[in-house]
Amino acid sequence: MTPDPWRTPCEGDVLLELGAMVHEQRAGVLATVVRTERSTPRQPGAKMIIHPDGRLTGSIGGGAAEAHVVDCAGEVAAGGECRLVAIDLDGGHGVCGGRMEIFLEPVLRAVPFVVVGGGHVGRAMVEVGRTLPFRFLLVDDRADILEGLPANAGLRTLACGPGALAGHLAGVAGGAVLVASRGHAQDADYLEALLKAEPGLGRRFVFIGLLGSRVKTAVTLKELERRGVPAPALGRVRAPVGLDLGDETPAEIALAVLAEALAVVRGREFLKDEAGRELGVRLRSRRT
Repeated sequence: MTPDPWRTPCEGDVLLELGAMVHEQRAGVLATVVRTERSTPRQPGAKMIIHPDGRLTGSIGGGAAEAHVVDCAGEVAAGGECRLVAIDLDGGHGVCGGRMEIFLEPVLRAVPFVVVGGGHVGRAMVEVGRTLPFRFLLVDDRADILEGLPANAGLRTLACGPGALAGHLAGVAGGAVLVASRGHAQDADYLEALLKAEPGLGRRFVFIGLLGSRVKTAVTLKELERRGVPAPALGRVRAPVGLDLGDETPAEIALAVLAEALAVVRGREFLKDEAGRELGVRLRSRRT
């Protein structure tokens, strides 16, 4: 294999940019050369980031081959799945005569997840979900409850009552929300703010969950019906929220909620058998 005059010890610029993207919740596609044969412009380990606006950080060799990878990156970004691209450099993609394999993986923008309630379950949601593709906003009307949380790049806090909540969520789109405040009366106030106070706000969330037993959540939803929240809006609330995992502790409850939320965000609504066939049984199967 020919020497690589461009290679840095750790592709430092690309890795620094990748770290910034993760921290700032920016999307893109990472391209890594994973295998080469004969003469190629870059060697295994070379990396490049393709940004949504077409900018490139790093290079995997330039020319027609790199342009082809950029085109493939657009498909990877749209589909959200990894892809291995093989390029022969003896035709339209180059004249080096070698062959390159490039692994493309999406750097996904984290999904906004609003957790209303800074109690045991709310804190567990943030802790258990810190390695998942969510960016949390923990909301409570008690500022002291939000103090002392562990440092987490994917967490923001907001001391806010139900009346002001809608104004803080105006820019949220495609996110998830869990209402798990300190009582069903306050749950109803926060849910009303989401579903009724600002037209269209509730529809921007792909997942709306209400924590509690069937009895408690039924009382809350009945109260919202009495307040004039439209039936279609109430029908979007998952109550009781969370997969039925036999969960009891705050961490277990958080796991059940996060699992359901992730499935919904990723478009996985049904349980499957060992062969991957949908059983027609919806994921939401909590009984109590």
